[in-house]
Amino acid sequence: MRLIFGSAMAGSILVGLAAALRRDIARHRRWMVRGYAIGLGAGTQALTHAPYLIATGEQPDGNLRAGLVVAGWLINLAVAEWYLRRPARVVTAPALKPS
Repeated sequence: MRLIFGSAMAGSILVGLAAALRRDIARHRRWMVRGYAIGLGAGTQALTHAPYLIATGEQPDGNLRAGLVVAGWLINLAVAEWYLRRPARVVTAPALKPS
């Protein structure tokens, strides 16, 4: 799984770089957010392991550990995709009051 997600992170960064070189900043931003989300997987994996460790007092192993590791990456990617696809907020400047 590390090979798959590591390759996906490298691919995201390369696609983002290519987009930046084409001056497609919106696409660059989207792909860099995805690559960053994968890169932060190790931090989220600590959070996916914590409930099991607290409940049992031991580290998960085997398929359970693999599932919790993958869950860390998938949580990050889900949040990144939510962030990228959420409706854009329109920000307007406050009206100027006449003096």
